[in-house]
Amino acid sequence: MFAIVLDWETFKVWLSATLDLSHHDIHLILGLALTFGFGWILRRPLGSWLPLGIVLVLELINEAFDFIRNLVPGWPLLSGEAAIDIAITILPALAVILAARWNSPHYYRFRRRKQIAVRTL
Repeated sequence: MFAIVLDWETFKVWLSATLDLSHHDIHLILGLALTFGFGWILRRPLGSWLPLGIVLVLELINEAFDFIRNLVPGWPLLSGEAAIDIAITILPALAVILAARWNSPHYYRFRRRKQIAVRTL
C-alpha cells in the first residue's frame, strides 16, 4: 500500500514541476475540470450535485493517501494541508453549481428582493 501512495505522491510532484503550477493550483484546476467533465460524461446539468459528489469522493481518497504518506518516515508531516486542499478543490466548483442553480425554485426564498411591478400609463 505504501508503494502505491509513494508512487501517487511522486506523480503529483512530477505533474506540479512539469506544468510549473503549485500544488494548490492543480487542486483548483482539477476540481473544476473534473466537476465539468463528470457532468458532461454523466449528461447532468451544470447545477447537479452528482459530479461534485464524485469529485469530493476522489478528493477524500487523495487526502487519505496524503495521510498515509505522512506515516512513512522521511516525509514531512503536513497536518493542516488536508483541509486547505479539500476547500481549494471543492469550493470553486460549489460556487459554480450554486450560481447555476440560482434561478431554480429552491433558491427563491434566499432572495431578498420582491418582484417590482412597473406600471406604464
